[in-house]
Amino acid sequence: MSEDRKQEISKSLKRCSEETLAAALRFEETKNLDELDAIILGVLARDAANPRPDGVASVTDDMKLIDDIGMDSFGMIEVVMTAEEVLGLTIATEELSSIITLGDLKKFLRAKFGASAS
Repeated sequence: MSEDRKQEISKSLKRCSEETLAAALRFEETKNLDELDAIILGVLARDAANPRPDGVASVTDDMKLIDDIGMDSFGMIEVVMTAEEVLGLTIATEELSSIITLGDLKKFLRAKFGASAS
């Protein structure tokens, strides 16, 4: 991975934890989808407008992004932009209408990445 790409990922993940950045850099090298959960949770923790008192430590896949995790529409836009920059995906606004829960977001990104790799 080039130094420019490392800087681009670091910039996209500013204010995220070191663990989130490390997972994103590993993902860039390996394309291992197991790294996605750490990236997703790190970005949600950074962009939640009304964060949970315990952060994202206890969130589950069936929790609603807006009602349970504390995201708002601006935060969701940030999540999408970060996913596009870090994962190299293109996500259309209309694709987001079916993403309600954390599990939906994880499944969507995994499918989207899988589709872009084919």
